[in-house]
Amino acid sequence: MKITEILSRNFSSISEEYRKFAIEKDSCRKCSIYQHYKQVGQSEGNANNPTFMFIGEALGKDEVEEVKPFVGKAGRRLRESLRRYPKIFNRKRAIISNVLSCRPKDNKFPREGEFSIFDSHKELVPYCNAKTVVEHCAGNWVKREIKILKPKIIITLGGPALEYIREDQGVTAHHGSWKFLYKFKAWCFSTFHPSYVIRCVNTGKAHVDQQFEDDIERLAATWHSYVNDKRMSMGEKEWKHHVALNSSINNSWIKPKPINAGEW
Repeated sequence: MKITEILSRNFSSISEEYRKFAIEKDSCRKCSIYQHYKQVGQSEGNANNPTFMFIGEALGKDEVEEVKPFVGKAGRRLRESLRRYPKIFNRKRAIISNVLSCRPKDNKFPREGEFSIFDSHKELVPYCNAKTVVEHCAGNWVKREIKILKPKIIITLGGPALEYIREDQGVTAHHGSWKFLYKFKAWCFSTFHPSYVIRCVNTGKAHVDQQFEDDIERLAATWHSYVNDKRMSMGEKEWKHHVALNSSINNSWIKPKPINAGEW
């Protein structure tokens, strides 16, 4: 299938900027992960002005064949939960993507081993570790994708998305929680990857399935109070000032004004 047909099929709406980005992404050969299955994936949903952006790990076998994210067993599990809230989560309001744009060997997210990448000068850099190749791919594609789309709410699905997008570790500790991501000017909600949920059900840990359902329910119930955060509507100049002020406070360069008695 030609890339133009894939984009027409995958997206309910698409901006010209995103179209150019997706075509560039389709031609990516910037790391050795591509060599295993020779297919770059594309996202699905609203590629113009999405409210929600779901981010998983990488393509699987079915996703390679369809050139579409979350269409296999894990995808069906995710969509099953989202369809319970059709007015909130749908192709007109959300987009689904992955940390990695290609399927890793044997469907195993890179945690060890040696890889090669092409740097910004198109020079081959061999013997890179797993973290380097993941950061290389994410920096080239999904992080650029976020900055183009400017979603209000990012939902990380599983450990890799939690680590590389939200910069936290431990899904069990962070699932169901919200965090504001200054680098993307967006709120982030984290939960389990649906493939992990399926594995837990199959191994007698059905409580994880319920936790996943509870997370999606909480997301559906609370997102509106986060999407109206005034920081996300700030102009560039005001936003830069706010980021600088926040950085100063976090680094203890200045202290916030104390709240007097009787004040909120």
